[in-house]
Formats: sequence, structure tokens, C-alpha cells
Amino acid sequence: MTPASAPPRVRDLLRAAPAGPVEVVHGGADALYVDVAGWCVGVVGPAAAQVPCALRVTDLGELGGEFPRAGITAYLGGGKLHVDGRPLSIGRVVSPYVPLLGQGVPTKTSPVTVEATPPATVAGFVASHLPDGRVDAAVAARVLGRGEGLTPLGDDLLAGWLAMHRAARVPTPEVDEVLLTAPTRTTLLSATLLDCAGHGEVLPQYAAWVRSLGTPAEPAAVRALHAVGSSSGAGLHRGGTIALDQLREAA
Repeated sequence: MTPASAPPRVRDLLRAAPAGPVEVVHGGADALYVDVAGWCVGVVGPAAAQVPCALRVTDLGELGGEFPRAGITAYLGGGKLHVDGRPLSIGRVVSPYVPLLGQGVPTKTSPVTVEATPPATVAGFVASHLPDGRVDAAVAARVLGRGEGLTPLGDDLLAGWLAMHRAARVPTPEVDEVLLTAPTRTTLLSATLLDCAGHGEVLPQYAAWVRSLGTPAEPAAVRALHAVGSSSGAGLHRGGTIALDQLREAA
């Protein structure tokens, strides 16, 4: 049995899902993703992004090392996910939640230059698809699923925007309605992460950035967030900053 930690909703989903085989939908050197009742559940090692929809293990060697290998199988049994016949036992529950903002939205700070941002990728996307620099239901419908990869850039922006509103305890019913269509318009992983963002569940780097807002620690937190993926972290950050601007305007 391989020890693992997991966010509460992942634990509860595995307990509630019917026993049987589950489809492996993606594998990488440090992560594996399976389809559990229409939700993308990951198994991630220390070097992978610690997404809020994943089981976290400290030693991939216990599961046979790197994941992208032929014939890998996964199934549910006894409320546990089994990878190649080895059960993952959740011994610790981790909190994936975005920190709540204190009294009011933090005042705007100086822009942070992050060299890791792919040249013009995020800025170009925002300029093309968000000409007013704002997110609303119409924008959400336009950018949902737009971009390449397992988490398209449009979805990363929306996830960052959603999560910041959850940090501010501000509901987003019209955008939420649009995102109900995510399972048919984007990848399974991205649709799951949008659902997570709607519940205030985020990457540790995003949580650390929100916690650092308006403090001397913010530049380092932004750089750490931008280091996630090729553009995912930068997209999450940009979505969060757009949300902060809109929240300040509404205050």
C-alpha cells in the first residue's frame, strides 16, 4: 500500500465512486490522471504541479517509477484508487483552499516583472480575447477551452479569476452558469480544475500569492506561480489580477 495525501473532495469522491476500472486519461513523468465519474483525479509526485484534484505521493518508485508506460492500469476498490494493482491509502488530508482576503481588497501594488513568463503569450491572449481587460459571462463563453494543452490558457485565466472572487467571498453566478458547459468544451483536466477554482481550491503557489498580496513577499510568490507549467501559472496570475481590478472597481 502506498501512502498518499489528498484534498477533502478527492478523498470523498473516491469513497463514493463505484468500484471498478477507471480510464487513464493522461500520464507524464511525474503525474497520472484518471477519469473518476467525470472528474479528473490525479496522482502526482513531488516534482509535479500539486493540483487540487490530485492524490499526492512522495515516492513514485513505489508505483513503479515514471508513469508514461504501456499497459498501466487503474481501478477503484474499497474507496481507494489502485495503480497497477497497488492501492493508494490516504493518510493525510491537505487543504487546497485559497486564503480569504481580509477587510477589503488589497490596494494595488507595483507591477511585478517575471522573466519566466513566455514572451507575449499571456499578454497577447488577453489583448485578443479580453479587449476591455475584464471578465464577465460573455468573455467566459468566448475564452473557455481556448488555447493549447491540457489546461488551455483561457481556462487558466478563468480559474485564476474565479479563485480570487472566492477569496473575496464574492459570488459569480453568471460566469458559473457558463462554466457548467466546461465538460463539453475543454479537456477533462481543465474542466475539473475550473470546478475546483469555483470551490476555492487552488495550487499551493496560487494560495501563497494571495497570502502575500501587498507584502514584500509578493514578488517572490508571483515568480513561483509563474514557474508552474509553460504558461498555466502566468495565466492563473493574470486572471487573479484581473479579478482584483474588478473587485476594486466594485468596492
